[in-house]
Amino acid sequence: MLKIGITGSIGAGKSFVGALLRARNFQVLDADCKVHELYRDSAGLRAEMAAYFGEECLTPTGVNSALIADRVFADAKARVKLEQIVYPYLNLAVANFFAEDAGNDADCPKESATQLTRVADKCRFVEAALFSRAPELVKMLDEIWIVDAPECVRLERLVLRGLSESDAKRRIENQRGACAPELFPGKRIRTVMNDGDKLHVEQQLDELLRDLH
Repeated sequence: MLKIGITGSIGAGKSFVGALLRARNFQVLDADCKVHELYRDSAGLRAEMAAYFGEECLTPTGVNSALIADRVFADAKARVKLEQIVYPYLNLAVANFFAEDAGNDADCPKESATQLTRVADKCRFVEAALFSRAPELVKMLDEIWIVDAPECVRLERLVLRGLSESDAKRRIENQRGACAPELFPGKRIRTVMNDGDKLHVEQQLDELLRDLH
C-alpha cells in the first residue's frame, strides 16, 4: 500500500485536495483534526501540555488554541517544544491509520464496497501542514504531494477566512519554505497547483491518481 502525504503552505488548499480525494473514496487522515482529537482525548498529551504551557492551556474539549498560538508565534523555542510534545502522539496515530484493516466500511453500499476496498488497499493519504517538522512521520511516507498557490491568492483566502491581513502575512511568513521539495530527500514529489480553478485541480488530481494504477 502506498503511503502518501499531502502538504502545502497555509492557504494553498491542501484540505480542498483532501476533500476531493475523500469524494473519490480514498481514505485521508487529516493530521490537524487528529491532533485536536488527541488534545481532547489523550491524557498523556494533556499532561505534557499542561506541564509546559500551564494548566490554563487546557479546556474541557482540548486546548486554548489562541493562547498556544500566541506563545508559539512569539517564541521559537515554544514552537519547537510544542512539536516535541505533540508529534510522538501524532506519529503513533498515523502509524495506526496506515495499519488499519482496509475492509472496515460496513456502511458503504454493497455495489461499491469491493471497489472501495481495492482503493483503500492501493494507497492512503495523510494531510498535514508541516511534514518538514515531523521527520519520523515523513519516514513512513512513499510520496509527498505538495499543493501550491501564488502567495497573493493564499493571502486573499486567509483574509476571507476571517484573519486580519497582518495576521495572515505573519502566518505565511512563519511557514515560508516549510514545504520546499528539497526538504524531502528520497521521496517522490508531486505538485498540485491550486490557483482557484477547481476544474484544473481536479484534472491534475485525476492524472496523479491514474498514475498510481
